[in-house]
Amino acid sequence: MPKFDLAGNPMPETASSPSPSAQPGVAPPEVKYDLAGNPIPVAAPPPTASGPSFLPPGGGNGAYAPRPGGPPSLTRPAPVTLDESSGKRGLWLGLGIAVAVVLGIAALLLAPKHGAAPTGWTTFTAEDKSFSVAAPGGWEVTPSDRAQKMMGKDATTGGVLFQSGSASIDITTDTVATLMSYILVHGNGDTDALTGPKAVSLHKQWKIATSAIHKGYKETKVANFEQKTGDARLSEWTANGNVFGLGGRVHGYRASLVGGSTTAVVVCQCLESDWPALKPAFLHVIASVTSPEPPAAPGMGLPPMAPLGQ
Repeated sequence: MPKFDLAGNPMPETASSPSPSAQPGVAPPEVKYDLAGNPIPVAAPPPTASGPSFLPPGGGNGAYAPRPGGPPSLTRPAPVTLDESSGKRGLWLGLGIAVAVVLGIAALLLAPKHGAAPTGWTTFTAEDKSFSVAAPGGWEVTPSDRAQKMMGKDATTGGVLFQSGSASIDITTDTVATLMSYILVHGNGDTDALTGPKAVSLHKQWKIATSAIHKGYKETKVANFEQKTGDARLSEWTANGNVFGLGGRVHGYRASLVGGSTTAVVVCQCLESDWPALKPAFLHVIASVTSPEPPAAPGMGLPPMAPLGQ
Protein backbone atom coordinates (compact mmCIF):
# COMPACT_ATOMS: atom_id res chain seq x y z
CA MET A 1 0.00 0.00 0.00
CA PRO A 2 1.54 3.32 -1.01
CA LYS A 3 2.40 5.88 1.56
CA PHE A 4 2.59 9.67 1.27
CA ASP A 5 4.59 12.27 3.10
CA LEU A 6 3.20 15.47 4.69
CA ALA A 7 3.38 17.36 1.37
CA GLY A 8 1.27 14.67 -0.32
CA ASN A 9 4.11 13.19 -2.37
CA PRO A 10 4.14 9.40 -2.69
CA MET A 11 6.89 7.72 -0.68
CA PRO A 12 9.14 5.17 -2.47
CA GLU A 13 8.34 1.60 -1.81
CA THR A 14 10.96 -0.67 -0.17
CA ALA A 15 12.49 -3.61 -2.04
CA SER A 16 10.73 -6.84 -1.48
CA SER A 17 13.94 -8.87 -1.47
CA PRO A 18 15.45 -9.51 1.92
CA SER A 19 18.48 -7.56 3.00
CA PRO A 20 21.77 -9.35 2.44
CA SER A 21 22.54 -8.85 6.07
CA ALA A 22 19.23 -10.35 7.15
CA GLN A 23 19.56 -13.47 9.18
CA PRO A 24 17.38 -16.54 8.60
CA GLY A 25 14.36 -16.64 10.83
CA VAL A 26 14.66 -12.96 11.80
CA ALA A 27 12.25 -10.35 10.40
CA PRO A 28 13.90 -7.44 8.58
CA PRO A 29 13.78 -4.16 10.49
CA GLU A 30 11.09 -1.64 9.58
CA VAL A 31 12.26 1.22 7.35
CA LYS A 32 11.55 4.69 8.67
CA TYR A 33 11.72 8.02 6.84
CA ASP A 34 12.43 11.56 7.89
CA LEU A 35 10.22 14.60 7.14
CA ALA A 36 11.81 15.03 3.68
CA GLY A 37 11.00 11.41 2.77
CA ASN A 38 14.53 10.08 3.02
CA PRO A 39 14.99 6.65 4.67
CA ILE A 40 16.50 6.80 8.13
CA PRO A 41 19.61 4.50 8.52
CA VAL A 42 18.86 1.45 10.58
CA ALA A 43 21.29 0.56 13.40
CA ALA A 44 22.94 -2.88 13.25
CA PRO A 45 20.99 -5.48 15.19
CA PRO A 46 22.54 -6.72 18.43
CA PRO A 47 24.42 -10.05 18.29
CA THR A 48 22.28 -13.11 18.62
CA ALA A 49 22.61 -15.63 21.41
CA SER A 50 23.57 -18.38 18.99
CA GLY A 51 27.31 -17.78 19.30
CA PRO A 52 30.17 -15.33 18.84
CA SER A 53 30.27 -12.93 15.95
CA PHE A 54 33.16 -13.02 13.47
CA LEU A 55 35.33 -9.97 13.09
CA PRO A 56 36.85 -9.87 9.60
CA PRO A 57 40.59 -9.46 9.05
CA GLY A 58 41.66 -5.93 9.78
CA GLY A 59 38.90 -5.45 12.31
CA GLY A 60 39.83 -5.98 15.93
CA ASN A 61 42.73 -8.39 16.41
CA GLY A 62 41.65 -10.92 13.80
CA ALA A 63 40.29 -13.39 16.36
CA TYR A 64 36.92 -14.69 17.33
CA ALA A 65 35.42 -12.24 19.86
CA PRO A 66 32.80 -13.77 22.14
CA ARG A 67 29.79 -11.91 23.24
CA PRO A 68 29.52 -11.17 26.95
CA GLY A 69 28.63 -14.28 28.86
CA GLY A 70 29.44 -16.56 25.92
CA PRO A 71 32.12 -19.25 25.65
CA PRO A 72 35.77 -18.21 25.91
CA SER A 73 37.51 -17.34 22.68
CA LEU A 74 40.28 -19.42 21.14
CA THR A 75 42.75 -16.76 20.18
CA ARG A 76 45.71 -17.56 17.94
CA PRO A 77 48.99 -17.51 19.95
CA ALA A 78 51.44 -14.86 19.01
CA PRO A 79 54.40 -16.25 16.99
CA VAL A 80 57.52 -16.93 19.10
CA THR A 81 60.67 -15.39 17.77
CA LEU A 82 64.21 -16.15 19.02
CA ASP A 83 66.74 -13.44 18.84
CA GLU A 84 70.29 -14.17 17.66
CA SER A 85 71.78 -14.20 21.15
CA SER A 86 69.28 -16.82 22.36
CA GLY A 87 70.12 -19.06 19.39
CA LYS A 88 73.84 -18.85 20.09
CA ARG A 89 73.34 -19.64 23.76
CA GLY A 90 71.32 -22.71 22.84
CA LEU A 91 73.97 -23.86 20.36
CA TRP A 92 76.81 -23.51 22.86
CA LEU A 93 74.75 -25.26 25.53
CA GLY A 94 74.13 -28.20 23.21
CA LEU A 95 77.80 -28.42 22.27
CA GLY A 96 78.80 -28.28 25.93
CA ILE A 97 76.49 -31.15 26.80
CA ALA A 98 77.80 -33.22 23.88
CA VAL A 99 81.44 -32.63 24.89
CA ALA A 100 80.67 -33.55 28.50
CA VAL A 101 79.07 -36.83 27.41
CA VAL A 102 82.04 -37.71 25.17
CA LEU A 103 84.56 -36.93 27.92
CA GLY A 104 82.59 -39.00 30.40
CA ILE A 105 82.56 -42.03 28.10
CA ALA A 106 86.28 -41.61 27.35
CA ALA A 107 87.07 -41.41 31.06
CA LEU A 108 85.25 -44.68 31.67
CA LEU A 109 86.99 -46.43 28.78
CA LEU A 110 90.47 -45.11 29.55
CA ALA A 111 90.31 -45.46 33.32
CA PRO A 112 93.15 -47.75 34.52
CA LYS A 113 92.05 -51.16 35.75
CA HIS A 114 93.46 -52.90 38.81
CA GLY A 115 95.76 -55.87 38.36
CA ALA A 116 94.90 -59.19 40.00
CA ALA A 117 97.29 -61.26 42.09
CA PRO A 118 98.43 -64.45 40.28
CA THR A 119 96.21 -67.47 40.84
CA GLY A 120 99.19 -69.81 40.45
CA TRP A 121 102.40 -70.29 38.50
CA THR A 122 103.41 -72.05 35.29
CA THR A 123 106.64 -72.02 33.27
CA PHE A 124 106.93 -70.03 30.05
CA THR A 125 109.76 -71.02 27.67
CA ALA A 126 110.63 -68.99 24.58
CA GLU A 127 110.26 -70.69 21.21
CA ASP A 128 113.98 -70.31 20.53
CA LYS A 129 114.77 -71.71 24.01
CA SER A 130 116.72 -68.53 24.82
CA PHE A 131 115.12 -68.18 28.24
CA SER A 132 112.38 -69.44 30.55
CA VAL A 133 110.46 -67.69 33.30
CA ALA A 134 107.67 -68.24 35.81
CA ALA A 135 104.33 -67.10 34.30
CA PRO A 136 101.62 -65.72 36.64
CA GLY A 137 98.39 -67.69 36.45
CA GLY A 138 95.30 -65.77 35.32
CA TRP A 139 97.36 -63.16 33.42
CA GLU A 140 97.33 -62.62 29.66
CA VAL A 141 100.46 -63.97 27.98
CA THR A 142 101.77 -62.34 24.79
CA PRO A 143 104.85 -64.07 23.31
CA SER A 144 107.74 -62.20 21.74
CA ASP A 145 106.36 -61.95 18.19
CA ARG A 146 103.25 -60.10 19.35
CA ALA A 147 105.05 -58.24 22.12
CA GLN A 148 107.48 -56.77 19.61
CA LYS A 149 104.61 -55.29 17.61
CA MET A 150 102.77 -53.96 20.67
CA MET A 151 105.82 -52.43 22.34
CA GLY A 152 107.59 -51.27 19.17
CA LYS A 153 110.72 -53.32 19.82
CA ASP A 154 113.43 -54.34 17.41
CA ALA A 155 112.45 -57.51 15.56
CA THR A 156 115.78 -59.13 16.51
CA THR A 157 114.90 -59.16 20.21
CA GLY A 158 112.77 -61.70 22.03
CA GLY A 159 110.72 -61.71 25.16
CA VAL A 160 107.23 -62.04 26.60
CA LEU A 161 104.57 -59.73 28.05
CA PHE A 162 102.35 -60.67 31.01
CA GLN A 163 99.31 -58.43 31.66
CA SER A 164 96.47 -58.15 34.17
CA GLY A 165 94.44 -54.94 33.98
CA SER A 166 96.94 -52.08 33.96
CA ALA A 167 99.63 -54.24 35.64
CA SER A 168 102.31 -55.66 33.36
CA ILE A 169 105.58 -57.59 33.37
CA ASP A 170 107.57 -56.89 30.20
CA ILE A 171 110.60 -59.09 29.53
CA THR A 172 112.96 -58.25 26.66
CA THR A 173 115.83 -60.59 25.80
CA ASP A 174 118.87 -60.28 23.57
CA THR A 175 122.31 -61.83 23.26
CA VAL A 176 125.41 -61.00 25.27
CA ALA A 177 127.18 -60.33 21.97
CA THR A 178 124.73 -57.48 21.27
CA LEU A 179 125.45 -55.97 24.67
CA MET A 180 129.22 -56.20 24.11
CA SER A 181 128.85 -54.44 20.77
CA TYR A 182 126.89 -51.65 22.48
CA ILE A 183 129.59 -51.25 25.12
CA LEU A 184 132.30 -51.05 22.48
CA VAL A 185 130.43 -48.34 20.57
CA HIS A 186 129.17 -46.30 23.53
CA GLY A 187 131.76 -47.15 26.22
CA ASN A 188 134.14 -44.33 25.20
CA GLY A 189 137.13 -46.70 25.36
CA ASP A 190 136.42 -47.76 28.94
CA THR A 191 138.07 -51.19 29.17
CA ASP A 192 136.59 -51.73 32.64
CA ALA A 193 133.14 -51.81 31.05
CA LEU A 194 134.22 -54.82 29.00
CA THR A 195 135.83 -56.71 31.88
CA GLY A 196 133.52 -55.58 34.68
CA PRO A 197 129.89 -56.51 35.42
CA LYS A 198 127.90 -56.34 32.19
CA ALA A 199 124.60 -55.73 34.01
CA VAL A 200 125.79 -52.24 35.04
CA SER A 201 125.99 -51.03 31.43
CA LEU A 202 122.70 -52.74 30.54
CA HIS A 203 120.97 -51.18 33.54
CA LYS A 204 122.09 -47.65 32.62
CA GLN A 205 121.01 -48.16 29.03
CA TRP A 206 117.46 -49.22 29.95
CA LYS A 207 116.99 -46.51 32.57
CA ILE A 208 116.98 -43.96 29.75
CA ALA A 209 114.39 -45.96 27.80
CA THR A 210 112.09 -46.53 30.80
CA SER A 211 112.18 -42.97 32.12
CA ALA A 212 111.38 -41.59 28.63
CA ILE A 213 107.89 -43.14 28.62
CA HIS A 214 106.87 -42.16 32.18
CA LYS A 215 106.24 -38.66 33.49
CA GLY A 216 107.86 -37.85 36.83
CA TYR A 217 110.00 -41.00 36.73
CA LYS A 218 112.09 -41.48 39.85
CA GLU A 219 114.13 -44.41 41.10
CA THR A 220 113.89 -44.82 44.83
CA LYS A 221 116.22 -47.81 45.29
CA VAL A 222 119.12 -49.35 43.37
CA ALA A 223 120.86 -52.44 44.70
CA ASN A 224 122.62 -55.60 43.66
CA PHE A 225 120.34 -58.57 43.25
CA GLU A 226 121.10 -62.26 43.55
CA GLN A 227 119.65 -64.00 40.53
CA LYS A 228 120.02 -67.35 38.77
CA THR A 229 121.60 -65.89 35.67
CA GLY A 230 124.53 -64.47 37.65
CA ASP A 231 125.10 -60.74 37.14
CA ALA A 232 122.00 -58.66 37.91
CA ARG A 233 120.87 -55.18 38.90
CA LEU A 234 117.51 -54.16 40.37
CA SER A 235 115.80 -50.77 40.76
CA GLU A 236 112.48 -49.77 42.33
CA TRP A 237 110.81 -46.82 40.64
CA THR A 238 107.72 -44.62 40.74
CA ALA A 239 106.12 -42.26 38.23
CA ASN A 240 103.08 -39.99 37.89
CA GLY A 241 101.73 -41.85 34.86
CA ASN A 242 102.56 -42.39 31.22
CA VAL A 243 104.47 -39.93 29.05
CA PHE A 244 101.47 -37.55 29.19
CA GLY A 245 100.94 -37.99 32.93
CA LEU A 246 97.75 -40.03 32.40
CA GLY A 247 96.72 -43.33 33.93
CA GLY A 248 97.42 -42.55 37.56
CA ARG A 249 100.50 -42.96 39.74
CA VAL A 250 102.45 -46.17 39.07
CA HIS A 251 105.03 -48.20 40.98
CA GLY A 252 107.35 -50.91 39.71
CA TYR A 253 110.65 -52.77 39.44
CA ARG A 254 113.30 -52.63 36.72
CA ALA A 255 115.86 -55.45 36.49
CA SER A 256 118.82 -56.05 34.19
CA LEU A 257 120.08 -59.64 33.97
CA VAL A 258 123.17 -60.99 32.21
CA GLY A 259 124.00 -64.68 32.27
CA GLY A 260 124.90 -67.50 29.94
CA SER A 261 124.44 -66.33 26.35
CA THR A 262 121.39 -64.17 27.01
CA THR A 263 120.65 -60.76 28.48
CA ALA A 264 117.21 -59.95 29.86
CA VAL A 265 115.55 -56.70 30.92
CA VAL A 266 112.43 -56.99 33.09
CA VAL A 267 110.13 -53.99 33.64
CA CYS A 268 107.26 -54.53 36.09
CA GLN A 269 104.63 -51.91 36.84
CA CYS A 270 101.17 -51.48 38.38
CA LEU A 271 98.95 -48.86 39.99
CA GLU A 272 100.30 -47.47 43.25
CA SER A 273 97.29 -48.94 45.08
CA ASP A 274 98.13 -52.45 43.72
CA TRP A 275 101.81 -52.31 44.67
CA PRO A 276 101.55 -54.08 48.08
CA ALA A 277 99.68 -57.03 46.54
CA LEU A 278 101.79 -57.37 43.35
CA LYS A 279 105.27 -56.59 44.68
CA PRO A 280 105.97 -60.23 45.74
CA ALA A 281 104.81 -61.51 42.35
CA PHE A 282 107.13 -59.09 40.54
CA LEU A 283 110.13 -60.25 42.56
CA HIS A 284 109.23 -63.91 41.97
CA VAL A 285 109.15 -63.43 38.19
CA ILE A 286 112.46 -61.52 38.13
CA ALA A 287 114.21 -64.19 40.23
CA SER A 288 112.89 -67.01 38.01
CA VAL A 289 114.41 -65.84 34.71
CA THR A 290 116.94 -68.42 33.48
CA SER A 291 118.97 -68.68 30.28
CA PRO A 292 121.06 -71.52 28.86
CA GLU A 293 124.79 -71.60 29.37
CA PRO A 294 126.85 -70.48 26.35
CA PRO A 295 128.06 -73.32 24.12
CA ALA A 296 131.61 -74.55 24.69
CA ALA A 297 134.27 -73.06 22.45
CA PRO A 298 135.45 -75.31 19.60
CA GLY A 299 138.27 -77.68 20.72
CA MET A 300 137.58 -77.33 24.46
CA GLY A 301 137.88 -80.68 26.24
CA LEU A 302 139.99 -82.27 23.46
CA PRO A 303 143.67 -83.21 23.79
CA PRO A 304 146.12 -80.76 22.24
CA MET A 305 147.04 -81.48 18.70
CA ALA A 306 150.49 -82.97 18.12
CA PRO A 307 153.01 -80.78 16.33
CA LEU A 308 153.25 -81.35 12.63
CA GLY A 309 155.89 -83.93 11.56
CA GLN A 310 155.69 -85.94 14.80
